[in-house]
Amino acid sequence: MDRILIAESNTELAARLKGVFADVNNYPMSCDTIKKTRTMLECERWAIVLVDEKMTDGDGLELMEYINDGIIVIMILAEDTQLSEDGLREYGVADSIKKPFNPIVLKAKVGTQLQKMKSSHNVGSSACFDALGVAFPEFMAGDKTVYIDKYEFDFDHREYKYKENKIMLGDLEQCLLKLLVENRGVVLKKHTLMERLHAERGEEIDNDMLAETVRVLVEKLHAFKYIKTIFGIGYMWTAHKDI
Repeated sequence: MDRILIAESNTELAARLKGVFADVNNYPMSCDTIKKTRTMLECERWAIVLVDEKMTDGDGLELMEYINDGIIVIMILAEDTQLSEDGLREYGVADSIKKPFNPIVLKAKVGTQLQKMKSSHNVGSSACFDALGVAFPEFMAGDKTVYIDKYEFDFDHREYKYKENKIMLGDLEQCLLKLLVENRGVVLKKHTLMERLHAERGEEIDNDMLAETVRVLVEKLHAFKYIKTIFGIGYMWTAHKDI
């Protein structure tokens, strides 16, 4: 899935854009301030960032110094903008669109940029899952830690908590948990999970080993309501509040 971060001060527009981009291939999220966007840039991996020129707490171009190389940036320009295409390129902006605009036109621009990236980089790991459904993330992002209900997952420091109690996870369990949490709300098909785990762990993963790893992970995390088995298809970390 392609992870799309929408840094847009107009919350109504941001909501519309999330609706336009939300499908099986895209994972959109939005922030309405530079501060919140910086937090999201630090704790998640993004394929593309849409940046509003005039954020509520500053100039959207300030975010460019926090956006890593390899992440596509499309600038959402103000109607009275003074920025030129040449000037934007100097900042590393791949494309732009001026308000007011048709969200479908912006989606087409995003699609074009993502296709260019995949053609030149053999498709990034964040976009190669064979999956079903649309992600509806329900979590709070902090500094390198993902909070979901009573869970705290610090993947950088390999620390995991449930109800503030530490949970010890094996390497394979940690890899599986990260994939499920990164794609919460989406059914990840078995064969692509096995391929990804094999690529990241360097060991062959068969269907039985995957099923056993899921079972152990569910028991260790007490995640019976969160990690779902979609029989004959795959697994998912549910994103719904009413589980």
